[in-house]
Amino acid sequence: MFEINFEHKSIRDPLYGFIDISKTEQQVIDSTVFRRLLNIKQLSHAYVVYPTAIHTRFEHSLGVTHLADKVCNQLKFSDEIKEIVRLGGLLHDIGHGPYSHLFESVLSNVNGIEVEHDWISSLIIAKDPELQEILGDKAQKIIQLLEHKPVEGWDPEISILATDVVSSSLDVDKMDYLRRDSYHIGVAYGQFDLARIIHTITSTPGEEKRICIHEKGKDSIENYRLGRYLMHTQVYAHHTRLTADQMFLRALDIATHEENIIPIEKLKINLNSSNGNDEFLEYYLSLDDKTIYDKIINSKPDGEASKLLKNIQKRKLLKRGCEILPNKEIGNALIRNKIMKLKYDDLKEFSHKIANSLNLPYSSTIAYLSKTSIKLYDGELLILWKNIPQKLDDFSPITIKNSSIEKFFVFADSDNDSLQKINEHIKSEFQITN
Repeated sequence: MFEINFEHKSIRDPLYGFIDISKTEQQVIDSTVFRRLLNIKQLSHAYVVYPTAIHTRFEHSLGVTHLADKVCNQLKFSDEIKEIVRLGGLLHDIGHGPYSHLFESVLSNVNGIEVEHDWISSLIIAKDPELQEILGDKAQKIIQLLEHKPVEGWDPEISILATDVVSSSLDVDKMDYLRRDSYHIGVAYGQFDLARIIHTITSTPGEEKRICIHEKGKDSIENYRLGRYLMHTQVYAHHTRLTADQMFLRALDIATHEENIIPIEKLKINLNSSNGNDEFLEYYLSLDDKTIYDKIINSKPDGEASKLLKNIQKRKLLKRGCEILPNKEIGNALIRNKIMKLKYDDLKEFSHKIANSLNLPYSSTIAYLSKTSIKLYDGELLILWKNIPQKLDDFSPITIKNSSIEKFFVFADSDNDSLQKINEHIKSEFQITN
């Protein structure tokens, strides 16, 4: 009989009171790679808008573990499966880089292919000697869970359902970060009836089991989805936070490609295999929110990258030269479609063009296309209506026309004359008459 003590230790948490952890989980939490998460903010530069948004991926990961336990109990998982799901929740963010998702953009640009922290999480679990010693044969099962692959020794339908607990439209990751982010920044947007959702979570009948909500929990899910939408529009995509994020990314671009502070070769990875990534992993694990700033500022204190980061620290942020809703304000469909397809390199070129045309410094002229997905509808949230799985969208009284909100920004220094010139330049370039 497989038994495990999930109450080996308890950790105080502002949301849940106490979070119980097992002996193995305590060892993971005390490992070097996990404690690195103490130095990676959950919301990157959101603190420039909300000063208390300085909570970390560390505490979020503990919260995900706690909620994973609650959902596993609701789904009546065995202790053996619950242990892997809890450890998957604990380690799901272990691969985050400096300022969370922002560093994924740096890696993607350097490698010419999309790189996500999930892959790096699996790489760390597979290769870190300390974690390997702690986890043993559990490591591979955790990796399979996080990579949405059948877990060795489990029924396939249980693998899918267990994966849904950690990563799906209704996962414990989102449940925790919405409530935790709201708590720390002092807003009510991300609050929802967590107890009701967990109480009504179930699985679809039949062989292909997926996580879903009983019809009795329908209204609590509407509350959850509305919370996701409001947090994205009011917090995660706040224009001031976006400004600081883009200044940070411009600084990293300069530090990597122009000032040779960050060695490009150490950011190169092999996505097709965990082999050959030792140098990357060693360098990557040396980086966090503090070390990346220190590395750039101390290497070339008078460099352009350093100036940008120092300005973020002093909250001397760039201002909006323009903010345009392409789908509403650009009448010419050809221009609109061209704008909507701009990629990272295109936006860099556009920034250069504006800077040269208006005699502005390139380092402080940033074009950015923001695409905020409307989280009310993703087509995957399921409700068990009269024991038949249905899309929640089909039962929702809330309707929305578009699936995303796109905004085109140009950020520049606070000189009013420059900002006015940018606004006029963009309106002329995009043929905006009003």
